[in-house]
Amino acid sequence: MKPISFKVSLLLCAVSIVPFSATAATGPKAHPAPHPAGTRSDPESISVVRTLRQASGSGQMVRTRAEASVSTVDRAYITKQVASAGALNLVQNMPGANVATSDAFGMSNQVTMTLRGLNQQEIGFMVDGTPQNDPNNGTIYPSQLIDSENLQSASITQGSSPIDTPSYVDLGGQVSFRTIDPSHTFGGYASAMFGTWDSKKQFIRVNTGDIGHTGIRGWVSFSNFYDQHFTGPGTDRRLHIDAKFVKEWGQGNRVAAVFTWADQTISNYYEPTLAQWNANGRSNYYSPTYIRGGSPAAYAAYWRMYQNPWEDFNIGLPSTFRLTKHITADVEPYFFHGSGGGLSGTTLPTGGYYWGNQFEAPGSALPGASGGQAPAVQRYLNSPYRTGFVDKLNWTQGRNTLTLGSWYEYDDFSNWIDYTPVTASGAPQGPRGTDPTVMMANGRPLRSGDYNLMTQVNGIFLNDRLSLLHDRLQITGGIKTVMVNRVGTNHIPGTDYRTHDNSFQPLPRLMVRYDINHEHQVFFNVTTGFRAPLGTSFFGSTSPATGQVTSLGAGQQKDEYSIAEEVGYRYQGRQILGSVTFFNYNFTNRQIATQTYIGNLPVSTTINEGGQTSRGVDIELGTIPFMHFSPYASFEYLHTTIDNDFRVGNDSLPTRGKTAVQSPRFQASFGLSYDDALFFGNFGFKYLSSQYSTFMNDEKMPAQTHGDMTIGVYLPSYRYIKHPKFQLNFVNLWDTHYLAGLGSVLPNAQATRGVNGTIINAAGSPTYIIGAGFTVAAQLSTEF
Repeated sequence: MKPISFKVSLLLCAVSIVPFSATAATGPKAHPAPHPAGTRSDPESISVVRTLRQASGSGQMVRTRAEASVSTVDRAYITKQVASAGALNLVQNMPGANVATSDAFGMSNQVTMTLRGLNQQEIGFMVDGTPQNDPNNGTIYPSQLIDSENLQSASITQGSSPIDTPSYVDLGGQVSFRTIDPSHTFGGYASAMFGTWDSKKQFIRVNTGDIGHTGIRGWVSFSNFYDQHFTGPGTDRRLHIDAKFVKEWGQGNRVAAVFTWADQTISNYYEPTLAQWNANGRSNYYSPTYIRGGSPAAYAAYWRMYQNPWEDFNIGLPSTFRLTKHITADVEPYFFHGSGGGLSGTTLPTGGYYWGNQFEAPGSALPGASGGQAPAVQRYLNSPYRTGFVDKLNWTQGRNTLTLGSWYEYDDFSNWIDYTPVTASGAPQGPRGTDPTVMMANGRPLRSGDYNLMTQVNGIFLNDRLSLLHDRLQITGGIKTVMVNRVGTNHIPGTDYRTHDNSFQPLPRLMVRYDINHEHQVFFNVTTGFRAPLGTSFFGSTSPATGQVTSLGAGQQKDEYSIAEEVGYRYQGRQILGSVTFFNYNFTNRQIATQTYIGNLPVSTTINEGGQTSRGVDIELGTIPFMHFSPYASFEYLHTTIDNDFRVGNDSLPTRGKTAVQSPRFQASFGLSYDDALFFGNFGFKYLSSQYSTFMNDEKMPAQTHGDMTIGVYLPSYRYIKHPKFQLNFVNLWDTHYLAGLGSVLPNAQATRGVNGTIINAAGSPTYIIGAGFTVAAQLSTEF
């Protein structure tokens, strides 16, 4: 018993010490060494022998020979984050990456990510090569992504995307997630997390091992998550299934199937204006109770009217076939379907409604009416389908590799805004787009928006890579052409019924990498990119109370186009990894993602800012563990300018020369990890300078700093329990009250004299995302 008591005392002592030596660059997971022959495995003989893997930055830097700026975190880092950490949270400390989320667990879809000042609707998001951006508004919804427990790595290509990327919104770079491969033996992994805000998550993954003699192996995982909001009322619920199956044969032949299903109901966090934030801070912006017969404002403030029910599934089949000694073929078909949307509280007149520009009598009386108004829930619903196929042939002959490929995608997106009555308790009667729906006397459902958009994409790409000087010099040149064709119909009376748009862009590129020796590299690249106008920009909506237009479709817009250059240097030594990258972008028809409101519901829209120039430098540095410690640091300096005045009516706002929105001048992160094969810990610190929320630079979000920490211990294996681990995660360690990001941007927040002398009124007040509060989460996990 004495040795056990000594171990317990040592554990408690170490846990009390680790916080002072821990950091955000997480240490690699240490696996126990195999038991020597003859070692007992009964309960009386418990071994805690561990081996350390030497990883630079403890999993936050990975060696690469890429011809462009690339940052990667691997599984050593991923496994030590908060159990429910959203996939975007994994890349938040990389150079140029700014991830702003409303909650500590990455469940909220009120998240913004910028990369070198470019927003998430200009970044391609991929999971094993399948596109994840919303096919209509281009954004990313983290709660729909694969569970982080199933990820092998997460990477950012800051300046460009690979030429075969199936995306027409990725001019700002790419975020790629790669899933773990199934093991050849039966087993699995399970974890349970409990934390503040009544947060809890259960996760289990089962590996099939090799299935008979078929050559097929796979895994299937299931997770269940729940939490309550840290500011104001609100709950989040999520059920999630991931699966992956692989078959390999011969020399280099492989077929994989990756599947994801999600069913969730996520409540909204309130996004205040700067004035509201300064006055109320994290106050309760939504009402926790429903006041029946109250004022319209009281109806609209009840939290259960602000939820986002959603269900989707996503499947990809990345496959590689070796056709001859010199030729391989890569193909990947993919499919996505989702249904659901967002809810918001509102009121409807009891005497009748406007369906577009037509006044219609109500089909039946609404419950809870008072003073000529009845409470209702507005439902912003959509049902997207996306199917696509990427194929390419790779021919290698001597020093040369030639790639020829194509990409086809078909999207069918239906979107409508309708209304459902509320129950006596204030809950929506039909939260998921099902009946009951508020009806008009003509037998139709009342809708203030109703459109369908079909998109076809055709792409062809040609790439040639030449390796010289014994592979020390690599030169790659290529071109990709993309044609996007859209046809849409608007079913609201008084609007243009049919709309169409065509985009065609040639996208050449040149990339060079030279290895000075085995430790020093330099690289240079010139790439082009574009983003087709978002689907949300073509259609508007109307008010059911007045018939007035509440959201105006922008019609045909020009493609956003960029030319980007990078010059970089990498050092990849035995002890240290580091990189410095200088970059420059020139944009035309810069499209800025923002929000407008349909009733009280924020919806995405875009503003054409004109030209923009962005340049700066990224720095990244990490080391392998030294005396069990390993630091990591990243830094970015970003200088952006708007190149045009912004047109407003018959005048223009004098925005030329102003700093672009969502573009902090400085950002830096620092992490320090500890892992001695028994105890581990990490601490991470992030600094982000202020950033403007208006084109006129007359309002900005303050600078922010916050830190996170993890402490944990590897526990001994016992019979079927293998490599158990216990960890505590602390998010926003100092409970800093801060604004994490911009919810919406506007041309001007103050009345401004235009270029021609006109006084241009303020466009409104930008909104902001409140940063997550202090959170503690305890997690126990094990393999089996």
